[in-house]
Amino acid sequence: MKRIRYMTLVIIIILINIGCDQSTKNYARNNFKDQGTIKVIDNFIVIHYAENNGGFLSLGSNIPQPYKNILLLFFPIIAIVVSIVFIIKSKHLSFIEILFACGIIGGGLSNVFDRIAYNGWVTDFLNFGIGNIRTGILNFADISITFGALFLVITQYMKKNKKGLRHWGI
Repeated sequence: MKRIRYMTLVIIIILINIGCDQSTKNYARNNFKDQGTIKVIDNFIVIHYAENNGGFLSLGSNIPQPYKNILLLFFPIIAIVVSIVFIIKSKHLSFIEILFACGIIGGGLSNVFDRIAYNGWVTDFLNFGIGNIRTGILNFADISITFGALFLVITQYMKKNKKGLRHWGI
């Protein structure tokens, strides 16, 4: 019974992640396309609609097919499968570790869905920064994948070295 609750929690977190990403992308497609740049919080958050057929920061957008599919579909699918196996096989994950791993899975699945549904294109629309120091244009899935991976690595490192774990509740 405990395993069923655990897997239900994992599925719910992944579905919430996918739902947030897909709903914000859909909103962006319907409301921001051809609108130029929209400053939200002064210049800290900027909305600028973009369709990206590459990876992070449009990397790989000039790669010819079928190599682009290998790079932008198959590698993410492998990363998603590895993350799923990590969740299933790990016996003592904290809630925060589950949350981070599910962020990677949900964000990855959502971007893979876009690539399949929109002929290799992913909708991006968010840009963050201060002055000239800015991120690339990205989406909720990119944020989820990036922070999920970063904080999962940090928590795994902390767990392995047993430093500061009580402070973070891990």
